[in-house]
Amino acid sequence: MFEIEKKFRFEAGHQLVHHNGLCQTPHGHSYELIVTLRKNTLIASGPQKNMVIDFLDISDTVKPMIEEFLDHKWLNDSLKTDSPTAEFIARWIFEHLAPKFADLYSITIYETESSKVVYTAPT
Repeated sequence: MFEIEKKFRFEAGHQLVHHNGLCQTPHGHSYELIVTLRKNTLIASGPQKNMVIDFLDISDTVKPMIEEFLDHKWLNDSLKTDSPTAEFIARWIFEHLAPKFADLYSITIYETESSKVVYTAPT
């Protein structure tokens, strides 16, 4: 089994209106996003021979999504929720990318350097 990961970064603000702590007030994070694909086989021929996928192909799909919905955005508005938690964001990204990547396995979101969420393909 091959596991391919591509890492991205974005800055965004949000507010968790139902939270009873500090996250109830507007604030922002420097997020790290990791897109993970899994596949048993490699491409057999052509310009991507012996690859699972070209890393550039991952970037070409993920970067427009980041630009449109995530980077320097107010996540409450762009993701249409009053509680854009790290868990919600990870699932939202997974559902957005799943139709584009047949081998999408998981989405990892680091909200801070020490706090992360991993959302994997439902079984």
